[in-house]
Amino acid sequence: VPFGGDPDPDALWRLDMFYTAVALAIEERSGVSTSPIIGMKPVGASGGWAFCRDVHRFGFETFRKLAEAGTKLVDDATAAIEA
Repeated sequence: VPFGGDPDPDALWRLDMFYTAVALAIEERSGVSTSPIIGMKPVGASGGWAFCRDVHRFGFETFRKLAEAGTKLVDDATAAIEA
């Protein structure tokens, strides 16, 4: 995976789907309208990306780990909303 190259479209799709699912779960649980905010665009003359270069490696080893990560985000967000 190139250090400075554009992210793989599949990686961007996985990232978008994960955070969209998290946002929908937060909305369902809390009743508060939500949407993921993932603004990824090249910046500067160097063509660098304005987000973590780890997007190339976004994913989970198992579906269980995917579910655990999503559940933690939903739990944390709904706790913050309730507070």
